[in-house]
Amino acid sequence: MRSSDALPETFVTLRFVGDELDPSHVSAILPVTPKRAHRKGEIFDAGARIGPLQGRTGVWYFDTRDLRSRDLLAHLRRIVKLLYPKPDDFDRVKRLQELLAREHARAEVSCFWYGKPGTDPPAIPQAIRDALKPLQADTIETEFHTAEPSFA
Repeated sequence: MRSSDALPETFVTLRFVGDELDPSHVSAILPVTPKRAHRKGEIFDAGARIGPLQGRTGVWYFDTRDLRSRDLLAHLRRIVKLLYPKPDDFDRVKRLQELLAREHARAEVSCFWYGKPGTDPPAIPQAIRDALKPLQADTIETEFHTAEPSFA
């Protein structure tokens, strides 16, 4: 097995960032454990290679790496389901909108995808973009590659 076979080749991140952001407020709205959450100025562990760092801004970060699917749409749907547990349930998004305005923060969404050489990168459906628009996260960052990833 190649080392890249053991790693997810597709995932999506949802981040909330801002100098005044208190990540515990995001955690009070979204029922998942963030991969990283810290306030501006807090010391946090950036991993074995880097060690402790001081947060330049407040961050609440979640990703879908644990979803063992190479289908980008499945990862995007997971983020949308986190925000909208039922199709007509806008409560979490409304609460996040209020939080972002109050704490002068922003939402960001990024997609990471590796495909086989010659494969067309996936499209992000308009319905997904529309679901993220209320958080002003309708500009989705993408990192799409069609070559074998090299993880050092």
